[in-house]
Amino acid sequence: MEEKSPTNNTSSDEIDLGQLFELIKKGFHKVFIGILRVFLYFKKNLLILVLLGVVGVGLGYGLKQISTITKKTEVIVKPNFESKDYLYGIVNELQSKIKGKDNEFYSSIGIDLEAIKGFKIEIEPVQESNNKVVNLEESLKYLEYLGNLKDDNSIKQVVKNEVLASSYVNHKISFLYKDAKMGQDAAEKIISYINKNKYFQELKEIYLDNAESQIRENEALVKQIDLLVTNYTKALGSKNGTSGDGMVLLGGEEGLDIPQLLNLKNKLIETTGTNKLEIKEQQETIKILNFGGPQQIKQAFFTKGLVLIPSILIFLFFVWSFIKYLNKKTKELL
Repeated sequence: MEEKSPTNNTSSDEIDLGQLFELIKKGFHKVFIGILRVFLYFKKNLLILVLLGVVGVGLGYGLKQISTITKKTEVIVKPNFESKDYLYGIVNELQSKIKGKDNEFYSSIGIDLEAIKGFKIEIEPVQESNNKVVNLEESLKYLEYLGNLKDDNSIKQVVKNEVLASSYVNHKISFLYKDAKMGQDAAEKIISYINKNKYFQELKEIYLDNAESQIRENEALVKQIDLLVTNYTKALGSKNGTSGDGMVLLGGEEGLDIPQLLNLKNKLIETTGTNKLEIKEQQETIKILNFGGPQQIKQAFFTKGLVLIPSILIFLFFVWSFIKYLNKKTKELL
């Protein structure tokens, strides 16, 4: 057989490299032509694009000026006397009366519903710390496990409601409105109305009376303990002694357990402090933790309108130009 010549292989390699360089050259040429066409397109339509940008900025600024800014007041509250269900119920009722334009009801609490444009009430639980959220998730997972053991949706829902109720202590009531002065005044009147529920007012009086009675009794017992300890201390003499367990022995009389009395005194003082704190916190059915002032709500569209509207107009022009180009190519093919 005749062997292939090495020169033929070398020549073939040179031809392949030449074709490769030619393809690269053509590729760069097409890229350059593409960039040139884009440049020419923007140069040809520069005036239109600038005009669309100016018109868009003008429209965005105009909409921002004529748009009415919504404001809100946020009130952080803590329901006392297990009044959480009442709180959510009354807020939903008040919002329903707004939708139903119940002017008579709102006039009875000193609010001119017609004058407050865009007035709205919302309520939601305040999220607690991450640890409490994790505990809530674990409780709900355990609840799902219990649900798998017994197919009783009613019991499962009751337990779930109890878990959720114990997980959220504070709640946020939001009032939305247009006029800052009238909106803030309406928010104060509505919170006052919520706290005037007759049932919870009577319940509050009972709670406060019980707490004050317990404080008086505890303080009286503390005084008696102090008097006992003082008298027994004075009665100590050389013929008396103290047992190893801290009990004071007085000449044949029954011993006095000093450590136990002091422990009881500390518990009484602690209970008294807790009762005083409860009296402070339970002056209202719905304890107001923070009553915020009017604040502006950010409206994304109008705040970004100066950039968004010109961008939309320019984008629509590009779409129109592309459709026009496709239409031209279609006519050439036909």
